[in-house]
Amino acid sequence: MPADLTDEFEHASLTILKGDLNYRRLVGDRDWPPTTPFTDVTAYFPGLLAALRTLKSDVITGLDPATVAELDATGQPWRTDGSHGLIQVQLR
Repeated sequence: MPADLTDEFEHASLTILKGDLNYRRLVGDRDWPPTTPFTDVTAYFPGLLAALRTLKSDVITGLDPATVAELDATGQPWRTDGSHGLIQVQLR
């Protein structure tokens, strides 16, 4: 992250990122195991952070194994069909 952005985010009370594309950028647009802790993946981000998104891609972190199993068992493309959303917060 460029130094000027780091400084801006570091001094913000809370940074809110909205949308699937911004979420993918935040977590590196990688195919993380869905149970990878959100706070581990976003630890580099300076300051408090909240991410809001509707799922439209396979990229996701921070889910508990039971939730993943339940959603996977439906046989539906829950990660990409826009029918689910999430709010994740990193408060450090």
